[in-house]
Amino acid sequence: MRRIDHRKWLLGSLGVILLVAVGSFALAFQLLWGTYLDEQRDRLIGLVHSQARLIDAVASFDLSHSQTDHPQGAVGATLSQIAEAYRDYKGFGDTGEFVFGRRDGDHIIYLLSQRNFDLRRPEPIAMDSGLGIPMRLALEKKEGVVLALDYRGVKVLAAYSFIPALNAGFVAKIDYSEVRAPFVRIGLLASGGLLFIVVLAGGVFRRISAPLLRNHELSLSLRKLSHALEQSPLIVFITDLAGRIEYVNPKFTEVTGYSSKEAVGQTPALIKSDLTPQDIHKSLWETILRGETWRSELADKRKDGTLFWASVLIAPVRDENGVVSHFVAIHEDISARKQVEAQMVEALRQTELANRAKSELIANMSHELRTPLNAIIGFSSMMENETWGPLGHDKYREYVKDISWSGEHLLSLINDILDVSAIEAGKSELHEEEVSFGEVASACLRLIGPRAKKGAVRVVYEPGEDVNLFVDARRMKQVLLNLLSNAVKFTPEGGDVILNAAIPQDGGFVFRVVDTGIGMDEAGIEKALTPFGQVDSDLNRKHEGTGLGLPLTIKLVEMHSGRLGIASALGQGTTVEVILPKERVVRG
Repeated sequence: MRRIDHRKWLLGSLGVILLVAVGSFALAFQLLWGTYLDEQRDRLIGLVHSQARLIDAVASFDLSHSQTDHPQGAVGATLSQIAEAYRDYKGFGDTGEFVFGRRDGDHIIYLLSQRNFDLRRPEPIAMDSGLGIPMRLALEKKEGVVLALDYRGVKVLAAYSFIPALNAGFVAKIDYSEVRAPFVRIGLLASGGLLFIVVLAGGVFRRISAPLLRNHELSLSLRKLSHALEQSPLIVFITDLAGRIEYVNPKFTEVTGYSSKEAVGQTPALIKSDLTPQDIHKSLWETILRGETWRSELADKRKDGTLFWASVLIAPVRDENGVVSHFVAIHEDISARKQVEAQMVEALRQTELANRAKSELIANMSHELRTPLNAIIGFSSMMENETWGPLGHDKYREYVKDISWSGEHLLSLINDILDVSAIEAGKSELHEEEVSFGEVASACLRLIGPRAKKGAVRVVYEPGEDVNLFVDARRMKQVLLNLLSNAVKFTPEGGDVILNAAIPQDGGFVFRVVDTGIGMDEAGIEKALTPFGQVDSDLNRKHEGTGLGLPLTIKLVEMHSGRLGIASALGQGTTVEVILPKERVVRG
């Protein structure tokens, strides 16, 4: 025999009753509203017909007998009589209104209106404005009822007719909001009654169904809770107020090695390790006995004596009266995370040792490498200049030049490496002062001149307005010299290198180095911006570099709170732009 689901049956019955009630209410309301609206239409059209015929008859009489009796002629006499007749007329409804109007070119002129809510005559409106639709239809010599906007832009129910004797339109109208107001009130009352029925029906349904469903829902909840605990990836056990274990889930057995039979009746000391201080357990009990939740990380012990780390949460369980009856403990095995953390700590320690060794190596290189190189460069210079007499052979002079050039090149490489390392280590400081950019540019152009002349590259300086900057003069020269050196290096014979400067609207300072050299694609730009990265080019091989000039330049610009941008294309040259903030510009 099939078992009946009482809840579904009761709910279905209630739904059918409510659906029938709502449908009946909506149908009845719709029929009543249609009847009421038809009555309002008939009332308005009857009122307009009777008033229009009466007014037309009066106007016809005035046209025949009162052309000279009134200052404004027969029309004025008719309107005066209408105004006098309507003077004490209370109208129909709060918003009911009679309106007379004529057409004057492209506009509707209102001659007379009678209403309770506003005694002023309506302003003229354009025929094609979308307003005054009932009057526009009347002036088109039509007759009927319409739901449309009046001269105020308000939606109205209006009856309209044309009065031939006055050559005017006549409209009787009432605001649509007033027409439907009674039905809105009825609808609200009916909705309230329907809502009351729904609430009452819901209460009856709940009262009837509660006893049938309570046990079933309780059973489902207990089953879900049991499944959640049994399948939880976390260790869960429950104790009484004395700390005796009453329940452990399968994960407890899987991780600790203790079966449920072995654990129930014991205390959590079963998995306590010697690594947990007594103060921790004291704090734990003080917290949960206050009814609060305790969280920490503990080293637990398995049945075989091995340890594992756990993230622990212990919370009180309250009964229906809010009284603590049990404690639930959740342990998450975090041994793998702890191992990773230990590895990270060791890696950090090794990194710190490596950084210390790097700093010591840089300090030693600064002295041990620069000192002999300075000696080599100095002595080779003396030999090249034959300070102590002739060398005796041209080959010796050639070798001496190679020695001097190699020493200077190696010293430049070491200086760049040391500069980059010092900036990365945060040990480089700016020695700021007020300097003229023009002087910095002139000094760099003098230094780069011989190389540009040798490569047949024309260097042009477009100074613009001379500006004083608050910068580290030596570092700013280093920035500009690196950019000019790169531009000359990668520009073929007959090419141009242009240096220009400007003050943008934001008040900062911008200088650009533009060349007509070989240019770079996106991959080339990315490579040039990496330490020791060099664009592969025959021109580059003529002037060996360290590959640190551009990365070092960017770091020096950033130390001045500036930005460096590169725009380049293969075969079309390169533009490097350095932007310094307005704080670096010294105002006069």
